[in-house]
Amino acid sequence: MKKIITLILLAQFALMFTQKPAKIYFEQKKDSVTYYVDNAEIYPISISFPQQPEVENMRTPEAFKLIQVIPANSTKYRITYFVVNDKTKGWKIKKMPNYYTMIGDVTVKTYDSDYQYDLPFQKGKSFNVYQGYNGTFSHQNENSLDFVMPEGTEITAAREGKVIEAVQTSNKGCPTISCANLANYISILHSDGTIAQYFHLKQNGVKVKIGDTVKKGDLIGLSGNTGWTNGPHLHFVCYLPDFTNAKQKKTIKTLFKTGNGSKTEYLAEKKTYAKEY
Repeated sequence: MKKIITLILLAQFALMFTQKPAKIYFEQKKDSVTYYVDNAEIYPISISFPQQPEVENMRTPEAFKLIQVIPANSTKYRITYFVVNDKTKGWKIKKMPNYYTMIGDVTVKTYDSDYQYDLPFQKGKSFNVYQGYNGTFSHQNENSLDFVMPEGTEITAAREGKVIEAVQTSNKGCPTISCANLANYISILHSDGTIAQYFHLKQNGVKVKIGDTVKKGDLIGLSGNTGWTNGPHLHFVCYLPDFTNAKQKKTIKTLFKTGNGSKTEYLAEKKTYAKEY
């Protein structure tokens, strides 16, 4: 009977593993079954289970959490375990729920809202914000910014952090949502759990590697025209991961230093901003 249960569980998780960044597996010892997860990534991963496991003649000594955060570079992180109630009777795990994963820690609800970001381009340059927060073209219900700039413009880190994603293989872009997944981009994890993303980069225009720690003002890439775009520009967005949001992101407004750096403000659509610091 136990062999049958084991085969069923293996089949369930074989289906779940498809395109998952975290590996969930279990170990059976006598009358207990423990589930673990490995996260080989350099960033935390959040896992969401839509429902509780279904078991027969078994119990979990600790509450099963529907939302769990797996630390970066962790192995054999326990997510739950089951023990048999009555060893004289049969037992089984009827169903382990499927699961969803997300980059980052969804339990982070507060962040440094007073942090002063640098404009994401080199000193001496100025660019227009073509589309601002909640823009009508592609920013509906999203706090993100589009800076119009020629292809090949040097992009700098607006805030220090760790590079967790870097994509630069695409050479395609178009003004419809069909090209949304074709953008080259960089994602940087900040110390407060927020993540900044720099989109529409030029093919082979990424100047950092995954795992790099960057400082504010460091060169990270070259702007381009890839993905969902109606012209060359940089799309900048900062967010907290969020399972409850349709886009899986709670995007946030960020304060930027403008001009000579003595003024800090939220950027507005159709305005041009210079970086003199």
